[in-house]
Amino acid sequence: MPTCEICGKEVKKLYLVYVEGSKLYACEECAKGLEKQAIVENKNNIGIEKKNPEEREVIENYGEVIRKAREKLGIDRKVLAEKISEKENILARIERNELIPDDKIIKKLEKELGIKLYEDEVS
Repeated sequence: MPTCEICGKEVKKLYLVYVEGSKLYACEECAKGLEKQAIVENKNNIGIEKKNPEEREVIENYGEVIRKAREKLGIDRKVLAEKISEKENILARIERNELIPDDKIIKKLEKELGIKLYEDEVS
C-alpha cells in the first residue's frame, strides 16, 4: 500500500502535492490546503501522474548528478542549501532521488553547480 511522504501513513490514494517547491506524494489529510496536481493510486506507476505537456523531464539520476557536482566543487550540502535559499533536508532528499525538484529549484541548482538537469538539455 502507498505511503504518505509527509506523515508516513499507509493509504489507498495519494495526491501529488507541492511543498516548499518540491513534489511529494501525500494522503488526503496532509494534502488539504496544498496545491494538488493529481490523484495517484500507486506512486511507482508514473503513467498515472498527470503532467503538463510543456513540463520538461528531469534526468533519471538527478540526485547523483547534483551530489557529484556539489562534491566536485567542494561545497557542503548545508552551504549549497543556503546559496540556493532552500532547506538542507529538502536538498538531501533531492540528492537521494526522494524528491523531484521543481523548475525553480532546478534553475538555481543548474546555475550554482554548472550542470543540466533536464533530459532535453543533456548531451
